[in-house]
Amino acid sequence: MKALFWLAIPLMTLHISLSAQQLGRSASRANYHASADIPDKPAVKWQFKTNGKVISSPVINGSHLFIGSTDSCMYALDRTTGTQRWKFKTNGAVNSSVACDSSAIYFLSEDGFLYAVDMNTGQRRWSFKTGGEHATDPWDYFLSSAAINKGVVYVGSTDGHIYAINARTGKLQWKFRTGGAVHAAPTVAKDIILAGSFDGFFYALNPNGSLRWKFNTIGERFFPVGAVQFHAVVADTCVYFCARDYNVYSLDLRTGVGFWVYHEPGSWSCVPSLAGERLLVSTSDSYRALSFDALYGNLQWKSPVHLNVFSSIASTNAYGYMGSLDGKLLKMDLRTGEGVTLFQTAASAKEEHRFFNPDTKALFPDLMARYKDDYIKMYADFLDMGSILSTPWLEEGVLYFGSTDGNVYALQ
Repeated sequence: MKALFWLAIPLMTLHISLSAQQLGRSASRANYHASADIPDKPAVKWQFKTNGKVISSPVINGSHLFIGSTDSCMYALDRTTGTQRWKFKTNGAVNSSVACDSSAIYFLSEDGFLYAVDMNTGQRRWSFKTGGEHATDPWDYFLSSAAINKGVVYVGSTDGHIYAINARTGKLQWKFRTGGAVHAAPTVAKDIILAGSFDGFFYALNPNGSLRWKFNTIGERFFPVGAVQFHAVVADTCVYFCARDYNVYSLDLRTGVGFWVYHEPGSWSCVPSLAGERLLVSTSDSYRALSFDALYGNLQWKSPVHLNVFSSIASTNAYGYMGSLDGKLLKMDLRTGEGVTLFQTAASAKEEHRFFNPDTKALFPDLMARYKDDYIKMYADFLDMGSILSTPWLEEGVLYFGSTDGNVYALQ
């Protein structure tokens, strides 16, 4: 039955639960860090070239930076110098990000395996075969990124399952079947495992793999299933997630009862993140970032972007950072939403004339006609601009991210 009723319950001051480092910095996926901010005109500290598009997001653990590439490799770089420490070859594109414990990293490859790799040596510890991994459509850029909690690795799969794997042995502990691909990274909070599916449901599971509750997205005229593509974030008793039905949802973590919903006209809502009591959300076709009062869902501001965003907004106390398909990285004032372009890839500077009017800085109004309404081809060509699909990672005043130009960048 469709969920239509919303209950506003006052909550205590938001508290974000933390765990091992991974996409979004923690198992709660908050993506907030009290780091020094990046200047408006940063320098490139280093850049590292892979042999494929970099769609996955960097994760830093100690002196290591881990990031995957469509060249089928997972790379371990020195985060200070950008030099390669090792690379691990799989047989498929690596479009997911790693989860880390004290000695290993865990990630999914399009070859259909979840890998555990020693973080210091790059040697494989074990691999676990899923039922197969692939994109479901041209805008499904990422595979599920793993989460690790209390010695268990949780990951979603294109085969429709959420898996729980013993981190030490690689043995299956349980799997839970959904009705669609699970490319959302599982979020773990208060021993509840949370993940949405392309079947339009959002699932909350107990540590033994049993269903605690599930929530059916409302749906939308053109996207009636309301697929959940990206990960959720959690603070205190609230879980927040976005869906392809143009909605942002806030639910009770314990019960799945609705707190509030926001409808973004004409656009998928994409990835949520948290900055204190502020919920930040990226969007696709409306070309903007949104800020909400996380408790009650009041919209605070809208920050314009030139093209679609499919990544999370990394934040500090004062600013948010995100990239978009046009190959530009933006910095937003969290009080006002006012933004500046921090960085533009060389590919963007070279290729943007194909898509954007140089006078208005907007997409050519006849762009679809130029592509004879082949929007799949158009979106594939957008990646020629060195798109930044990667979620930035901020650490000690340095911002790290990947690009479809094949590079990993460090700005300061």
